[in-house]
Amino acid sequence: MLRDVPAKGVYKSDRDNILEDFYFPTLSVATSYDRAVGFFSGSTITYAAQALSTFIANGGNMRLILGAFADQRDIEAVRRGEAVRGLADQLGDEFLRAIDETTGDLFDERFRTLAWLVGAGRLEIRVALRPRGMYHDKIGIIADATGDAFVFAGSANESASALLPTHNYESIDVFPTWRPELSEYFSEHIDAFERLWENRSRGTAVMDVPTAFNERLLEVAARMEAPPDPAREAAISRRLREREDEVEGQAERHAGPSLPASIGGVPFTIRQHQRDALNAWSEKGGFVGIFDLATGAGKTITACYAIVQMAGGIPGLTVVIAVPYQNLADQWCDILALFGIDPVRCYVSKADWADRLDQVIHEVEMAARPFAAVVVVNRTLKSPEFQSAIRRVPADRFLWIGDECHHHASESYSGFLPGNAKYRIGLSATPQHYLDAERNTRLAAYYGETVFTYSLRQAIEDGVLTPYDYFPHIVELTPDEADQFVDLSNEIARGFAREGAGSSKPSLGLTALLMRRARVIASAANKIPALAATLQGKRPKPHTLFYCGDGTVEGDPDADGEEQFSGRQIEVVSKQLDRLNWRLSRFTSREPRREREGILANFRIGLIDAMVAIKCLDEGIDVPACSTAYILASSRDPRQFIQRRGRILRRSPGKDHASIHDFVTILPGGYHDQAGHARKLIQSELRRVAEFNALARNRSHAYDTLRPVLTAYDLEHVL
Repeated sequence: MLRDVPAKGVYKSDRDNILEDFYFPTLSVATSYDRAVGFFSGSTITYAAQALSTFIANGGNMRLILGAFADQRDIEAVRRGEAVRGLADQLGDEFLRAIDETTGDLFDERFRTLAWLVGAGRLEIRVALRPRGMYHDKIGIIADATGDAFVFAGSANESASALLPTHNYESIDVFPTWRPELSEYFSEHIDAFERLWENRSRGTAVMDVPTAFNERLLEVAARMEAPPDPAREAAISRRLREREDEVEGQAERHAGPSLPASIGGVPFTIRQHQRDALNAWSEKGGFVGIFDLATGAGKTITACYAIVQMAGGIPGLTVVIAVPYQNLADQWCDILALFGIDPVRCYVSKADWADRLDQVIHEVEMAARPFAAVVVVNRTLKSPEFQSAIRRVPADRFLWIGDECHHHASESYSGFLPGNAKYRIGLSATPQHYLDAERNTRLAAYYGETVFTYSLRQAIEDGVLTPYDYFPHIVELTPDEADQFVDLSNEIARGFAREGAGSSKPSLGLTALLMRRARVIASAANKIPALAATLQGKRPKPHTLFYCGDGTVEGDPDADGEEQFSGRQIEVVSKQLDRLNWRLSRFTSREPRREREGILANFRIGLIDAMVAIKCLDEGIDVPACSTAYILASSRDPRQFIQRRGRILRRSPGKDHASIHDFVTILPGGYHDQAGHARKLIQSELRRVAEFNALARNRSHAYDTLRPVLTAYDLEHVL
């Protein structure tokens, strides 16, 4: 059944083989298939039959709608139900001519499959006519015997250039009908197909397939001795794909960046703050500088716009984009594709990129390449092969973009950032480190000063980000945790006293103590029952994030003397959510890269309710659908909680606001604390609370919730 097929929410042809990853497994268990595929051509009719060899065995039936041109008079006659013999003959001749002009093993194999279904009386074909232009919708409905279905739609049409990963950048979105909360995505597609099939669609007329074309299919079916073979179809498809791979490198040399007409169905235009950032980069920084843009304010789009504009004025421009993580690298490549840019992907296996990078850079050196782009993860950035290649890029044609550039302030990147890059952009929502002045100096030494700042407040006021509500929840440390916290705090105080006020950053030993104390706060055992109480009586809500720490928790024994929970916080939280019937996936560095891609796609369309994450979502990863977040663990570094808030506030269709639940840790009431660590703890927690609450719609709620604590420690002025 279709529920057993591990389908993704989104398929993209640069990473997925849509035929083998989606069509084969779904059609092999389907009993009905409705498809509207757009304008008719030889490749259209052939690829409409893809994977139907697996569909035949189940005795299923198919309805297929193809598009064609016609004039207004003929369309009006069809709408009135009149026979239009001249139009039918004309279309029949055009269809047969298109078939006769199409050749190839894959064409022959799939055309026979289509013919076999027609001959068996299991395929009906109709033609959609438009008075101006052509019918160009792309809808698919694959259903099984239980009535469950996958409804899919997107830019992939039934042609070689759409469905082979070596061709155009295409994608489809897939929606399972057994998820009622997704009905707004799939219901209209189902209704639209039925209206079209029954000739009730406004502005479009539908007629039966021309007789001449149908007779050709029946003629082919009559000569067939056995049903088509799925294995043969797959083998032919793979052979074709391998052949296309051989010429891909030659074709990419002639491609150049360009501005997209639209992104996400919305006409593309650069926002004013993005234009201001680029102007400041040019005028104030001389094409060197940092963009301090609020998370979600479109820093990737801003950089892509700069690439397009510079490529038009600098022949042979080479842009290298460095990012911290593979998921973020994939996200960059997706967006670059919208701007007509196919970069060398320098991550995963060196065997996948080293030779291609060397060849591309050689062509740049020889002025034989008009444009080149590279995306690299920071780990690969330091490799000898990568360093050797980028040192050869001519300085006056070299644009370097560091995404989440604050990572490059680490001393470990000294000597690895290319000094031969004349043009440099640093992108970050949090470029400055709150404790380490040396890091800030190193960052400015390479990327220059911050030339433009666009704050979260500005982004919310401008409608770039969504408004939000903020709900803090007070959590007391257990007595054992409180003892650990105080002991570590005393030791940390002695360490700072030894190192003196002149030290620009903590020593390694002191840093280790700070991390241990932070882990005690982040993994406070009472956060688990506090979370359970917060969720009690609430139905699982799609598009929810749970941020956990990387420590372990140990619950107090229950009445029978057994621990209620223990283990890594992320595991305990996952178990709690599972008990409450949440559909969830973990999103950590432990999940394989491809699995994380699937998790993000399934989260976006609601196949899972929640992601339980540690740090992988802190920077750059785009999850605009997220509307609710529970922050069980957060460091004192403002960078982390600012990044997390930005993740949650991204705009998404149907999302008018977001909700943030923050678990605020304090020492137990009445705890004996001569050194005043209880007050220091709540002060440090209140820095985050104040930051979150300052822009929230419900600012008074946080004050009301925390009033007893604020009053006890004379901190009412903080909120």
